[in-house]
Amino acid sequence: MLGAGNQARETLGFYKDLGRFDDVKGLIEENCRKEGAVIDGKRVMDASVIGSFGKDVVFIGAIGSPLKKRWIEELELKGFHFDTVIHPSAIMGDFVDVAKGCIVCPRVVFTRNIKVGRHSIININSNISHDCQIGDFVTISPGVNLAGNVKIGDGCWIGIGATINQEVSIGKGSFIGAGAVVITDIPDGSVAVGVPAKPIRRLSESDWKKLI
Repeated sequence: MLGAGNQARETLGFYKDLGRFDDVKGLIEENCRKEGAVIDGKRVMDASVIGSFGKDVVFIGAIGSPLKKRWIEELELKGFHFDTVIHPSAIMGDFVDVAKGCIVCPRVVFTRNIKVGRHSIININSNISHDCQIGDFVTISPGVNLAGNVKIGDGCWIGIGATINQEVSIGKGSFIGAGAVVITDIPDGSVAVGVPAKPIRRLSESDWKKLI
């Protein structure tokens, strides 16, 4: 499993609920400062260990940050594959397409005709309504509500408890603040907060470390 933080610990719990806890052989971090430590029963390893793995190893991208994209894509280019995790309590309606590498957390509700892109995380108690399209490497935080026909661009972060009204589009690489109510389209690369939510500035890649 990539990551040894809170998202990784939660994802370990999902594997336990699925009866697959023993499938997870350890937690891997880049520039690891906790090498050899044991977290929730799994040993923490530095990323250098990946060089000894065969291509039959399947990774889990349990990192709750858009910054994970670089590392995951590097590993995919080397021929490694990623697991898709859907918690058994998630409600999956008809014609719901969840792409490889995604993590779908407990009590998520997908109604119908929904597409979720690669390596996205849909957090606990989120509700995703009909005909939504969620891009690659998106994080949907706990308690988010997406109305029908919402489009979320690649690399977005949707904050805790945010609500996005029907037929609204969120541009790629945007950050939507916790509790925001989004009633109009948000441009690419924007920070948007408030009720109703408004873009307050452009977002640079270095900002992600400060925002999450």
